[in-house]
Amino acid sequence: MPRILLVAQETGGVGKSTITRGLAEAVPDAAILEIESTHRLTEFPSLVAEAGATGKGRSAKGPSGEAQTGGVRHFPMRATREAIEASGGKAARAELDPVINALYTATGPTLVDIGANTSASLLGILADEAKSLREGGIELGLVVIVAAEAGALADAGKLLHGAKDWAARFVVANAVRGAVDPVILKRVVGDATVAQLRGFDLEDKAREVLAAGGLRGIVKLDRAGLAAQTSPAEAGRILRDLTAFRLAVMEVVKPAALWLVQG
Repeated sequence: MPRILLVAQETGGVGKSTITRGLAEAVPDAAILEIESTHRLTEFPSLVAEAGATGKGRSAKGPSGEAQTGGVRHFPMRATREAIEASGGKAARAELDPVINALYTATGPTLVDIGANTSASLLGILADEAKSLREGGIELGLVVIVAAEAGALADAGKLLHGAKDWAARFVVANAVRGAVDPVILKRVVGDATVAQLRGFDLEDKAREVLAAGGLRGIVKLDRAGLAAQTSPAEAGRILRDLTAFRLAVMEVVKPAALWLVQG
């Protein structure tokens, strides 16, 4: 039975794409649907949807036409926050039709990276679609990223509550930008499975390297090349910090990744 794992948070900048990258590393054969205004998961192969007469995506294929797994299909979201609010969500819902169609065609583990300001709209639709997907043999799971910001905590609570009847629920409490209050966290997450990502004080150069190659780029780093750009001591420090960060991310995604592959 195919399982689909949605990675969501209505608030931006809380580490959602980092968690998606960790899940993609843990489940390398998983297809990835990226719902963002711009394509960000550029370190993964890009896949295109083969459209039929109805315009519905039928399969994920590489540029040369071969079937592929483990790549990204990007669904650009063009509706602005103002347009979404003015239309009561209709602007976003119209754009999400191709995403819903793609979920119905899932044949294996699938990750869905949902952009900020889009999570509530998509999960609202899935509350109605979940039964039909389940009848078609597809199970849904949800990973919500929680950060110390009050807005992120409030949004997380709403997303988790809305999915309690139709999705396996997981939470990553991201302390990279500050500790998450444990009392508030417990109240927000309810009975969802929680994993804690500890805080990391990465240097600017380490952040640049991480942004350039994502988590999968860390294991490919060449110390000699990095030392030539910086210094031997700084290169060693960057490698140690990034390796520890990657390990921590892989640990926090483990519960959700195991759920995804055990379908």
